[in-house]
Amino acid sequence: MKVHLECIPCFLRQALEAVKMSTNNGKIREKALRKVATYLSQVKWTTDIPRIGTEVHRIVKKVTGNSDPYRQLKNKYNKLAAQLYPRLKLMVKNSSDPLFTALKIAIAGNAIDFGPKAEIDLEKEVKNALTSKLAINHIESFRRELKPETDLLYLADNSGETFFDRILLEELKKFKARIVYVVKGGPILNDATIDDAKIAEIDRVADIISTGTDCAGIIFDECSEEFLKAFEKTNVIISKGQGNYESLSEVKGKKIFFLLKVKCPIVGEKIGATVGSMVLKAVSS
Repeated sequence: MKVHLECIPCFLRQALEAVKMSTNNGKIREKALRKVATYLSQVKWTTDIPRIGTEVHRIVKKVTGNSDPYRQLKNKYNKLAAQLYPRLKLMVKNSSDPLFTALKIAIAGNAIDFGPKAEIDLEKEVKNALTSKLAINHIESFRRELKPETDLLYLADNSGETFFDRILLEELKKFKARIVYVVKGGPILNDATIDDAKIAEIDRVADIISTGTDCAGIIFDECSEEFLKAFEKTNVIISKGQGNYESLSEVKGKKIFFLLKVKCPIVGEKIGATVGSMVLKAVSS
């Protein structure tokens, strides 16, 4: 997706949040924000959203000297999600449709996103998700892809959300699916890294690889050869979150299932759902 005018103030707001979490030094905060503002005023606004978002956060990290501004918040939501995990498992076990319940839980986990906001009532998000309908619901198309020995590439989004993903991954393993779980190669926002995936014990149900880079979303020309090979050979892809949607919505030749909570009117307009909606959308070409 290309950047829209409405994205620019959002990038500035994200940068301000990241700067505040990076340092208490007022002069450094100002310097970092000014550099972001200068970059945004000069970059072509026909650039892809993930590229601009990535550069904004790289500027903040470089100027402040803090390589992982969201570390404390990531730790917080990893702990909260870990506490919820046993109850989520029980909900799935007692459900009349465990796969669909696990999918809704995975989408509920997508509320853990510090791009739009830095504080989330995680338990409330889960309750709302389980009682709400999906604005776009391609569950039957998803079921049809779950043949024995299906190869799945699962593109993770946020830390903490990894525990919600594990719920779905454990259901997918019942279909004898072969799953590769993809995380970021370095800190960006609160996106999951290999450490976050291992904290959630994703390695018990899937192979874990990284994109090899700290990009927001997926920027193919920065990704590792390992990821590119996995993406190329896998036809069925589960894509979590808005960043991955912004990166992959126009990819051809793949069956992609986008699982996300819509947090941005621009994404909502493109995907066909209102802000706050939960979505399971199949796209193939």
